[in-house]
Amino acid sequence: MSNNEAKEIKKEETFDLRLDGLITLLSPLSHIGESIGPDSYLSQDVIIGPDGRAVECFVYSGNAFRGILRDMAAIYMTERMNGLLEDGNVQYPLEVFYLLFSGGSLGGKQSVDIDQARAYRRAVPMLSVFGGGVGNQILSGKISIGPMYPLVYECQRILPEYLRNETAPSWREWTFEKEYTRMDDAKNEERRKYLLGGDQIALPGNQKQLAIEGEAQPEEPKKKEEKPQQMRYSVELLAAGAQMYQRIDIRDMTTLELGAFVSALAQFARHPYIGGKSGTGHGLVEIEYQWRPAGTGEAKGKFLSLGSGALWLSKPAADAKEVYDNYLQQQYDKYLEQNAVELKQLLAPEVVAK
Repeated sequence: MSNNEAKEIKKEETFDLRLDGLITLLSPLSHIGESIGPDSYLSQDVIIGPDGRAVECFVYSGNAFRGILRDMAAIYMTERMNGLLEDGNVQYPLEVFYLLFSGGSLGGKQSVDIDQARAYRRAVPMLSVFGGGVGNQILSGKISIGPMYPLVYECQRILPEYLRNETAPSWREWTFEKEYTRMDDAKNEERRKYLLGGDQIALPGNQKQLAIEGEAQPEEPKKKEEKPQQMRYSVELLAAGAQMYQRIDIRDMTTLELGAFVSALAQFARHPYIGGKSGTGHGLVEIEYQWRPAGTGEAKGKFLSLGSGALWLSKPAADAKEVYDNYLQQQYDKYLEQNAVELKQLLAPEVVAK
């Protein structure tokens, strides 16, 4: 590394920020913690309530939201690459896929290599943000994503002072159970014509009708082992309109890394659903993050919002995202023109070796 490069790195601005998020449910939320038979119940954590006693309360996992954002960061980066590459279809080896989307895993012969870790952070900023396991070393992330706590009576000790409300209801008042029916379409007369004959399930009453009419009854075919398709089940839900608080801490992030984080939220804003059953519209959210420098009590204003309206970015967020987008453009221009082997060695060394 040249002296000029060292000076540039030393001078590079970094950010230590705290984001305070207010999450509003626009549809009921399913976040399963326990299932008993066909019935599923909301996840609960033990917290200390206002009276100093331990109490169970619904909490949306910070790990679950971190997983969503990691996926969004990987998708955003990959889609940008798809737009830049002429063949338009970026695909990763399995190990790299797991590293980007799941954080990878420890194992293999690779020893702890500081230079290699720095190369990953430099070439793939989202890995620097979220961290991951490479070989037998861990790349620590630069972001801490907290749980989402509902603005209810049980959480008063945990919430920031400006959100506390001694008259807030219990979280139980915000939940309800909803029953669903899953139909067996193979037993729907109108849809049976789409089934292969040998797979058709006998409908109730058919054999009986033949006997009444005096017709010979065909031998009963051997029944195939079938899994029940028609069933009723219930899901415990947090009601639409409920609000939750979340804290996110950002440590020592460069502008480029902050842009990678903002891009993950921008990708999430295209389909802002959390929890389960999003296919039936559950878990639609609206989120607003306020920001402040770490260690200070003074909020600087809105950092980012997403949900029912269009994505809105503050100037710091928009500037960081622009830097990241420009970086991706430059990085993958270089990938095409000069550094294909170098980047492949970082992301898929075994493929290059062959």
